[in-house]
Amino acid sequence: MFGNGLNWKFILRIGGLTLAIESLFMFVTTGVSFYYGESPHALAISGVITLAAGLALALPTDIRSKIKLIGKRESYMGVTVTWVLFAAFGALPFFLSREIPLYTDAFFESTSGVTTSGGSILTNVEAMSKGLLFWRSLLNWLGGLGIILFSLALFPLIGGEAAQLFDAETSGLTHDRFRPRVTEMAKRLWLIYVSFTVILIALLIYGKMEVFDAICQAFSTISTGGFSTRQSSVAYWDSIYIESVISVFMIIGGVNFSLFYFLFKGKFKRFWKDEELHWYIGILFVASIVITLGLVHARPETEFLRAFRTSYFQVISIFTTTGFTSGDYVSWGPPYWIVVLFLMLICGCAGSTSGGMKTIRAVVLAKSTFSEFRRLLNPRAIVPVRLNGNALSFEVVQRLIAFCSLYVIIILFSWCILTMAGMTFDEAIGAAVSSLSNVGPGFGSNGPSGSFAGCSVFAKWYLSALMIVGRLELFTVLILFTPAFWKK
Repeated sequence: MFGNGLNWKFILRIGGLTLAIESLFMFVTTGVSFYYGESPHALAISGVITLAAGLALALPTDIRSKIKLIGKRESYMGVTVTWVLFAAFGALPFFLSREIPLYTDAFFESTSGVTTSGGSILTNVEAMSKGLLFWRSLLNWLGGLGIILFSLALFPLIGGEAAQLFDAETSGLTHDRFRPRVTEMAKRLWLIYVSFTVILIALLIYGKMEVFDAICQAFSTISTGGFSTRQSSVAYWDSIYIESVISVFMIIGGVNFSLFYFLFKGKFKRFWKDEELHWYIGILFVASIVITLGLVHARPETEFLRAFRTSYFQVISIFTTTGFTSGDYVSWGPPYWIVVLFLMLICGCAGSTSGGMKTIRAVVLAKSTFSEFRRLLNPRAIVPVRLNGNALSFEVVQRLIAFCSLYVIIILFSWCILTMAGMTFDEAIGAAVSSLSNVGPGFGSNGPSGSFAGCSVFAKWYLSALMIVGRLELFTVLILFTPAFWKK
């Protein structure tokens, strides 16, 4: 250990091993470019650079030895450094190929991909080479269940300290602790993740989607990432079957993956009785109906089924933070933007590939508020906040309130910053919420029909930082900027 007591050997090892993993996927993507008769040089060179950097970071730490004294500080720093490095090197194929000439834009695209945000600076997606389109979607897929989780599945040598890294990467209100078998758990979650991906690819091919498009769309769907191979996104195919299949798997992507783990072990009650899952499905249904009725009322000429088809797909896409589009919700008008913002804030379940504050936090926050009303009426009453029948501790509820408060503060602060950076009033709030919640499209020129290409250089870097902060659920990154973190 050196430097303020931090175990930098562990931090460098994690960063190096993750870059080595990333380089392997770059070489795989090089094969895709070669298959389609494209120049593979940019991807191959990026793979070599990334592998060299990974080995340079990992090998000096003596990977055969057991690095001890791993605390929460190392976990937070290791996870943050890993995500930044993954995004920084993931931008190389875009930049070296010159298909995205500016590194700022390449970093934004890479960060949006690996954080599964789905926002893009591209104005003509279909003009990109097959190799880079595949790389964009692959970034979504790798970031979906977490590159740290992937590292844990492949590198058991991290040892007992892996649990702390797992906690830092999957920080949330509650998630099941699988110590001491965290690497075993990581492997099983990835097996479930891969299985869903393969099934989705097969279903999309059955729906007459080309194999390349099906693979890329599947990567971006199960990860709730939203990168598409078409400029008009899912609307390009104009198929009820394809929209329905993608909708189902977007919903799956927004569910706590540990529930699938218990489901496949035969613990059906654990799955079906999960309270967060009930609220998650309920919000999706209610929001879809509300928007459908609103669209039919505002535009009598609109058919109910057509309105429902558009609204349910967009509600699912926004609420799961996927970001696919089958219609432009900006054109619906300001009243619907409020519903969209509400969905962008809450989003999917804890332990899912979705971003946002998570449904579980919204539920507990609402319960805590009503409990406070009851305590005001009867000060002597003990009114615990319960979730799945279990009373939550005061510390957990306090941490939730702190998280939600900080979430809102960051959005309001970012709103002001982005307005000063040249965005309009609606664009700024949309970009702030969308980036922090990892949704993708925002409002105005950054909406479903636009892109982030017109943003200033500062705004792109700022939004990239917001995406990483949001993906790691605030505290993991922001704690690095507190004086207490750097004290021995």
